[in-house]
Amino acid sequence: MNLDLDRPTLALDAGQVVSLDDAAGRRISARLGSVWITYEGIVKDVILAPGESLVLARDGRTVVQALEPAFVTLQ
Repeated sequence: MNLDLDRPTLALDAGQVVSLDDAAGRRISARLGSVWITYEGIVKDVILAPGESLVLARDGRTVVQALEPAFVTLQ
């Protein structure tokens, strides 16, 4: 088994939430399932479908919530 700590993958159940602090420049990728993302200072929320990603533009609190069972990669 290979564990890549530079690109951790999280398994999220539907409704499960992950919070990130000061993660500017990090890429959040939805590998499986859809996720909702909101972060401080940005009025428009984002929904990522499988295969889509978002690079966080600023620091602050970022909240990622799985809309269905999902695998999310952070890099």
